[in-house]
Amino acid sequence: MQRQYIQTLMIATALTLNGVNVNSTYSLTSIVDGKAIRKDATAALGSPKVLTVSHSKRNPKDLESPDRHLVRIDWTKPNSLGVAETVSAYFVVEIPSSATFTSSDVDNVCTQITQFLLGNSGTTFTQFKNGEP
Repeated sequence: MQRQYIQTLMIATALTLNGVNVNSTYSLTSIVDGKAIRKDATAALGSPKVLTVSHSKRNPKDLESPDRHLVRIDWTKPNSLGVAETVSAYFVVEIPSSATFTSSDVDNVCTQITQFLLGNSGTTFTQFKNGEP
């Protein structure tokens, strides 16, 4: 299914994001097919960190299809055998085109997901990534 991309205002060209024990600054390198690609210039050669932000309509032929907003980070590193492996994290929000949900409703859902992952001093996230239901 081909996506129609939504034209939006621009997020800051360079974004500094805090990690558990390291900060990364992602600088804009390209905008292709509705996707803004930012890379961490301080990442080691052979271990790129890429931040992608995209916005689209789920089905451009259906005006009622939800708007889809995605942010994603991919970090690739060679394993002990020199084979590249990638860890990825995504956050996707799909918002119906109708007026059923207010901006506040969407903010509440996104905040609750964030609290689920980061609340409880990180305990919930540890349980989540360990596969606990």
